[in-house]
Amino acid sequence: MRRHMIGNPTRGLLAALAAALLVACGFTQTAGIQGSGAPVATASTVSGPITGFGSVFVNGVEYGTSAAQITIDGQSGTEAQLRAGQIVTLQGTVNSDGTTGSATTLSYAADVRGPITTVDLVGDTFTVLGQTVRVTTSTVFDDSILSGDITGLSGGASVEVSGFADQDGAIVASRVDIASSSNGFQVKGVVQGLDSTAHTFQINGLSVDYSAAMPSGTLANGSTVLVHGSSVSNSSTLLAAHVEVLPGIGASANQFADVKGIITKFTSASDFVVLGQRVATSSTTALVLHGLTLAAGVEVEVKGKFDAAGVLQAQKVQATPFSASLVSGLVDSVSASGNTLSVMGVTITTSDTTTFDDHSSQHVKTFRLSDLHAGDYVLVSGTESTPGTLDAAALTRRNVANQLYLQGTASNVAAPNFTILGETITTTAQTKYQGVGGGASAATTFFSEASNHVVHVSVSNSGGVLTATAVQIVK
Repeated sequence: MRRHMIGNPTRGLLAALAAALLVACGFTQTAGIQGSGAPVATASTVSGPITGFGSVFVNGVEYGTSAAQITIDGQSGTEAQLRAGQIVTLQGTVNSDGTTGSATTLSYAADVRGPITTVDLVGDTFTVLGQTVRVTTSTVFDDSILSGDITGLSGGASVEVSGFADQDGAIVASRVDIASSSNGFQVKGVVQGLDSTAHTFQINGLSVDYSAAMPSGTLANGSTVLVHGSSVSNSSTLLAAHVEVLPGIGASANQFADVKGIITKFTSASDFVVLGQRVATSSTTALVLHGLTLAAGVEVEVKGKFDAAGVLQAQKVQATPFSASLVSGLVDSVSASGNTLSVMGVTITTSDTTTFDDHSSQHVKTFRLSDLHAGDYVLVSGTESTPGTLDAAALTRRNVANQLYLQGTASNVAAPNFTILGETITTTAQTKYQGVGGGASAATTFFSEASNHVVHVSVSNSGGVLTATAVQIVK
C-alpha cells in the first residue's frame, strides 16, 4: 500500500493571550523556560500540537486543565472533545521540573472544515474550500479513516483539518477528521484582496462574502481571520455568518512564549517570522537544528521572551526533522521506563514530543507507551537519526494487524537483499516492484536505483525474517 510522502509541518496561532489575565488570577511561572535558562516570568503563551492526554501534553509539557477555560471553534468546550494532533494555544504556568504545568485558558479552532474538492495521491494533497492541505507521514488520521492515510479520502467527503500554515499558505495537516456536514463550514487564514464596498475578500483560493456578517475586530489585508459559514454559493464563494479577526501572538515586554510553527518569512538566521511573529536570535540563542539549516519552510519550536518592540527574542530554537520513516507491524517488546519499543526488530524511541493516539477497540484516551503490550499492532512515523533506530514523531495503535510494512532510506543494496531501519529485507521472484517498470527488468532497475533513496516495502514476517512482497522507491 502506498504511503504519503514527507512534508514540512506549520500553522498560525488562534489568538493572543493576555498577560493581565494571568496576573489577575494570581498565576506566576515558577521556573524558567525548559532547557533555555530563562529567568522567572509572570506569564507564558504556548502553541503546538496535542501529543497526549492525562491532562494535555503540548510541546513536551503536561498541562493540568482542571481549572482551564477551554474554547473550541469559538464556543465553550471540554478536554474530552480534544484529540491528539490538534494544534492548540494555551496560557498557563510551568512548574520547576520543566515538564508539568497548569493551563488557565486553552483554545482550539480547525483550520478548515468542509467538503473535499480534489484528492492528489501523487502530491499527497487535497483541497477543501479552496485551501490546499498537505499530509505527511506524521499526520494523524481519525480512526474512521480506515486506511490511516490519504488513500482513505475521497471527493465530497466532509473533513476537519488542524495543522500549520506553510510559507505558501498551504495547510500542513497535523490531524484530519471526518466531520459532520451539520457543523457548517470554517476556514482560517490571512485576508487578501479585501473589497470593503462589495464586502468580500479571499483566503488563498477561497472567496468570502461577509455581507451578512459584522466582523469582530478591524478587517484589513494581512489580518488573520476565522470565518464560519453555512453555505457556499454557485460561484464557490463562502457566505460568512461570522468573521472573527484574530489578534497576533505579540504580548507585553518580558512575557514568555513557547511556540511551534513553520518559518514563513526568512531574512536571515537571526531574523525570521513564525506564526506571523518576528523572531530574533543572537549569539546566546541555543540552536538545536538536527542537521537542518534555518530557512523558509522549516518547522521550529521557539522559546523566548518578547522585547519592548514586540519581537520574540529567542533563547532556544529547535528544528523538527522531516519524518520520512515508517514502521507498521506488531510490537515485539516494550520498555516504558526506557521509552523504547521494538516492532519487527526495529528499535523505536519515544519522547515527550511523540504524539500518541489509540485507534484500537480499547480507545484509551490517555494512551501512552505504558499502555502498549507485545502483540499490539502499531503504526509509527519518525526519523532515523541513529542508523537502525527510529525516533518516533507519532505512534498510533490500531486494530488492523495484517498490514506489515517499513519505509526508510535503503542501504546495503545488493540483490536480493537491502536494509531499511537496520533490518535486512529479502526479495524473491514473487516480489512486486512498483513504479520501476515490470517484468524481469524491474528487479534490476530497483537494485540499481534504490541505494540512499526512501523505499516503501510491504513485508511478510516469518520468525523475524522479513520478506518483501512489494517495494517502491518513493523519493
